[in-house]
Amino acid sequence: MLGATDGLDHSSKDEALTFGGNGTWSTHGDGLGLSFGAFGNLGRLHETYAAVTWQTVQGDRFSVGNPRPAYDLFARPALTDVFLSAALERSEVGLSRATDGTITEPKYLPLGASYTRNGAAMSLHYVENYDTYILGVSGRMDLSDMSVDAALELVDGDTTKANAKLQLNRDLGPGAASASLFYSGANAAGTELELAYRHPVGGRVTLSEIVSVPLSEPDQALVALGAQVGLGGAWSLNAAASYADTQSAFMAGLRLEF
Repeated sequence: MLGATDGLDHSSKDEALTFGGNGTWSTHGDGLGLSFGAFGNLGRLHETYAAVTWQTVQGDRFSVGNPRPAYDLFARPALTDVFLSAALERSEVGLSRATDGTITEPKYLPLGASYTRNGAAMSLHYVENYDTYILGVSGRMDLSDMSVDAALELVDGDTTKANAKLQLNRDLGPGAASASLFYSGANAAGTELELAYRHPVGGRVTLSEIVSVPLSEPDQALVALGAQVGLGGAWSLNAAASYADTQSAFMAGLRLEF
């Protein structure tokens, strides 16, 4: 995504012009391979991934290096796909301690290993400068009329703390709805409820509506609206706006999906 934002808290000194995204590239086929990925915007607010992998004929994948945490593979906040810059400013909500720490702390460099297979993941990371271990498990269960994502993360540093989340996804009318509950104790944040609905309008426009409510401070709720306009092929124009605690933010950009 290449775009521009306005109205965010740029205490990290990121410029209003942004270039970023969320994805992982991996070699194909069984046996030894490599994977690389990134989440966030170019500048301070990002995390990168690189790992040596081994994939079995059954599709199980073992990764060593800095693989993406298992906690980030399922039950992701909808805001990360609709308004990435706004999601990065509140990385403590619904994201791994490894991801949030990299974005918010100096010299926070997780190294570790992960195991993934269709519908499930486990990872263990260690951050040497903070003497912290991060163990995460996550997965998805498909039911008759919905899917359920769940994740748990234990963070062992000076004390042992946890992150946990649960997300329900189902088709609703012409679109897809999700309800997510994020407990972010290891990220020094409270519990938050996110409701999201993504649906097409016409043949080329997809709208997203998101409400994220801190349970301890419901008056601090965030409301976000997003629009994706298809340009043909993998290209689209994206725009989003958010409002929280009397502060608003806006984004517009060009997006490539591959």
